[in-house]
Amino acid sequence: MLILALDTFEDLEPVLESQPDAVVIGLDPLSARSRAIATLDQLPEMVRFFHDHNIQTLINAQAMVEEKLYPEIQTTFFAALDAGADGFYIADDGYITMADEYEQKTGTPVRNKLIIQPETLICSGEDASFYLDLGLQAASLGHELSLKEMVDAAHTSIRPDGIEVLIAGLYTWMESRRPLVENYLRYIERSDRFEEGRIYTIQEQLREARLPIWQDEKGTHVLADQPLQAGAHLLALQNAGIGRFRIDAFLQGNMWGARLLKKYRALLEHPKRAESFDIQPTIFAAPSWIRKEK
Repeated sequence: MLILALDTFEDLEPVLESQPDAVVIGLDPLSARSRAIATLDQLPEMVRFFHDHNIQTLINAQAMVEEKLYPEIQTTFFAALDAGADGFYIADDGYITMADEYEQKTGTPVRNKLIIQPETLICSGEDASFYLDLGLQAASLGHELSLKEMVDAAHTSIRPDGIEVLIAGLYTWMESRRPLVENYLRYIERSDRFEEGRIYTIQEQLREARLPIWQDEKGTHVLADQPLQAGAHLLALQNAGIGRFRIDAFLQGNMWGARLLKKYRALLEHPKRAESFDIQPTIFAAPSWIRKEK
């Protein structure tokens, strides 16, 4: 299964031409780190549009569930289910409770609509199995894992075809619910430079790379400086039994995502061409615990 997380709702023609198995879109107030955000009124028509092209519609529902927002989030989640959404990427276990409440209300079980994606927290086959055993649709592995760690996770999972891996796109380095950009600009007496949602860059003391950073109503977000790429390592992940591969076009553009999706689909269909595959892998080689220790 090849999944494309959209950057915006512009340039949808190359997306449709690339024929992803599913797209990921945002939905207020459920989403985090998304620019392709639909309103609840737009969602039913959008789901029908993608379904007419044999493409599933998955919802970015990765915003944390604050108690004061629970009623609004629950109402939106229930309405999105009624609109025919095929799945929800979640980072908060509160959605499992909401799924059970929806089943109690309607008699329809919907845990199988949930895809757990807490960015860096699913680090092993045992982690993935915990959520898959609860009946979730899929579990997305942490983006910092090495190739061997991802393959090992598949081998120790109860359902490797339910494991998902990011194979292309920027991944999260850090998130905070604090208004860090606004506070910093106030500290250096440049509050006039702050704009909510604007993409800034920051540079670490020990690296030359500049990392995208922005602040919105959900807090502060920092991404990697370069998109991750699985390259021909995608075949090793597939051979391990992993069944879901996601390309995230966020900040890269839908045309970028659609082009990569076609390249990776061709690789899966013609694995003997791996030696000539022209996308260099950037998946980590060293085990994640060694890198973090250093």
